[in-house]
Amino acid sequence: MFINKIGMEHLESGMNCQDYGFESVFESVVCDGCSEGKHSEVGAKLFCQLYKECGDTRDVFTELSGLFYKEVQQLKDFLCFTILRLYKEDDFFQVSYCGDGYIILQDHDGNIAFEELSDGEYPKYYIYNYIEPEYLKHYKDGVSFSQKTYSKKKYAKVGIASDGLRYILQADEELKQEFISCLKSGKELKTKLFINRNHKIFKDDVTIVF
Repeated sequence: MFINKIGMEHLESGMNCQDYGFESVFESVVCDGCSEGKHSEVGAKLFCQLYKECGDTRDVFTELSGLFYKEVQQLKDFLCFTILRLYKEDDFFQVSYCGDGYIILQDHDGNIAFEELSDGEYPKYYIYNYIEPEYLKHYKDGVSFSQKTYSKKKYAKVGIASDGLRYILQADEELKQEFISCLKSGKELKTKLFINRNHKIFKDDVTIVF
């Protein structure tokens, strides 16, 4: 299941969807552009396309940052986005992340839980590693990916999502359970239709791989 949906507040204000991602058999990615970055959706899309080709985050950012000749404001405008990566190995799922978002966990009994990934008020953006510390307010020493591993003995399925998911998790219990039922079904269209029917709840862009 792969869902990439613009948030209602972005739609109403004329902003682009700043989320992007992709799903594949062994590895999937979700990126969430910074709302303060004027063109962060461009960087998120370019990253995903290039990453699919080489599979190396550092190489991709070296190439992307080189496009702007170290112009700090352009690096911030185009390349500030969070990154969540999901790897499927033989015995476990591994989530590697730089920035905020959610992990979706389904056990072998079908129960679904959500694990929030949060950096607080200031998410980590990998591009900070390519900006001189004097131009940064936070993370002047750079940022790195964190990892979480989930055994396939405990979990039947693991997914990732951008932090726009938080709005449905904060909704009333009936709507939340209906959304969880859509996830359990594994049906992409059913889940998309649910989001369309309840679009006002999804204020921010949301991308889900599950």
